[in-house]
Amino acid sequence: MIVEGLGTIIVKFEGEEQDELSLAIKRHVEAHEGVTLVDIVKFLHQSVLGSLHILDHMSEGEIEAWIAENLSHQPDKGPLTEDLYGNKWVRLNLGAFKHRYGPNKELLVRLFLKGKEEERVSVAEFSCKLHKMFKLVSAGKIRPSNSNGSLPDFASTFLLEYKRMGYPLLHHSRSYSEKNPEYVVVPREGLAQLEAQLKFHARN
Repeated sequence: MIVEGLGTIIVKFEGEEQDELSLAIKRHVEAHEGVTLVDIVKFLHQSVLGSLHILDHMSEGEIEAWIAENLSHQPDKGPLTEDLYGNKWVRLNLGAFKHRYGPNKELLVRLFLKGKEEERVSVAEFSCKLHKMFKLVSAGKIRPSNSNGSLPDFASTFLLEYKRMGYPLLHHSRSYSEKNPEYVVVPREGLAQLEAQLKFHARN
């Protein structure tokens, strides 16, 4: 598949951002190691559609087991959250969660399931973001960090194939997975509510 080829081309963002979306992509690329175009597509997918793909296709029991497995990672003192584009969803870093709250599977499951309360968004909005991303590739804003000049052609072919597949969520590239924290995607408002409740109970 074309996605496998794209997942081997580490990219950079060059020049000035043009709008809020390009600024978000630039910040994402600069804040992470080993980012490929596949990882940017995943970033946009999560920004628009959040974790609804998991919530729609996994039972609560399956989600509990999946979260318990993910919480086996070591705790770390990094930031708890990482912004996506927009204000609906955030990435919750699992090592930081474990450092702050311990291996509290029930708490994380409760937070993750709050995503079901989020308003549904049409996949057309995600498609629009992909089109804007491709314009950045075509303009040379998103470009390979080495001399590989085939990225626009790869991206064009990929987007056609990806559309035919129905825009599924992609896995991160190997280079990204090896160098960046593990996370789950949760609703921003749900996280704020939960932290407010925890602070209230801690005071009383």
